[in-house]
Amino acid sequence: MSEPAAAPAPSPGTPPAAAPPVRIGLVGAGFIARWMMEAVAVVPGAQAVAVASAHPERAEAFAAAHRIARSYAGLPQMLEGGRRAGAEIDLIHIGSPNVLHAEQAVAALDAGYHVLVEKPFALHPRQAEEMIAAARRNDRFLMEGWLTAFEPGARTVRRALPDLLADGPGPHRALLVKEQFSSRMAAYRAGGLPPAFDPAAGGGSLMDLGVYPVSMAVHLFGEPARVRAAGRLLASGADSHGVVVLDYETLPDGRATDLEVVCLHSKTSRGAAPSSIASDNLALSMDDVQWPRRIALTGPQGEQDLSVDSDGPVLARELAEVCRLVACGRRESDLHPLEASLACVRVLARAREQVGVRLPGDE
Repeated sequence: MSEPAAAPAPSPGTPPAAAPPVRIGLVGAGFIARWMMEAVAVVPGAQAVAVASAHPERAEAFAAAHRIARSYAGLPQMLEGGRRAGAEIDLIHIGSPNVLHAEQAVAALDAGYHVLVEKPFALHPRQAEEMIAAARRNDRFLMEGWLTAFEPGARTVRRALPDLLADGPGPHRALLVKEQFSSRMAAYRAGGLPPAFDPAAGGGSLMDLGVYPVSMAVHLFGEPARVRAAGRLLASGADSHGVVVLDYETLPDGRATDLEVVCLHSKTSRGAAPSSIASDNLALSMDDVQWPRRIALTGPQGEQDLSVDSDGPVLARELAEVCRLVACGRRESDLHPLEASLACVRVLARAREQVGVRLPGDE
């Protein structure tokens, strides 16, 4: 009998048939890790196998609560344990304080693991460049966990953007807003110093919330030509709220533009202003730049409702895409590439310098 024909090779975007689940080690045992476990529960290609925390008792309690096989007292132990037979880890998810993102990502990449690191990608451009270099020299997957890129609302915004770009000279103004009163504010006002308001931990409104409108601007229009920023500082040295203005000279298609993007961010106000992008005759509005759901395109012919449903665990779409990319051997996401994360870090660093926020590693 002749040998059976070989099965066709999977396409670059398709995982091999019956691909094993991506085994995930979680760094951090806070609310981000809880969100990740909710996503793991509904993503068939994901399996949480370990959790690590600088507070071993938290890792143990989290592992017990979520039926995770192993807990570790910190990332170094996890990186060592994840090589052992029967305890293998494929992907490290970094949900630690902002100040640790770059150091931990590079350590995990150099140890041979794929990495998903929560936003902000890094505090400084040089850190982001080191992370990308580590991913490339070790041939590992790396992505920033900016969940917005994978939301159906963001897809709707991307699909509506060509109409705005084709309207006259294209969009002139955009207002992108992320404001929410921080649940940590009461503790801060009572005399505590939670990481959200601690510059030593990389906290503050720009890094925690400003990243959302800035990332959306980069996602839609690329890196701006100029950055202008202002904000208010708390006694801790972290910023509580502010504005970042991004000036563009060219549109994504290369045309000259007068586009100005105003990014509002705040951890001290609830915020109710919608985000919008406006050209000569059209205006696209969205209710939340992080999770766009109520979306409308308004023009001379009236308003077109483009709203979407976005149910399920908040990290499920992002995690499903990460697992797909890892399973089919990809090293970064086309939808949220590493260059976009680096550009966002550069913008935030320039804005922070103008506001006067000083984080660890600032010169």
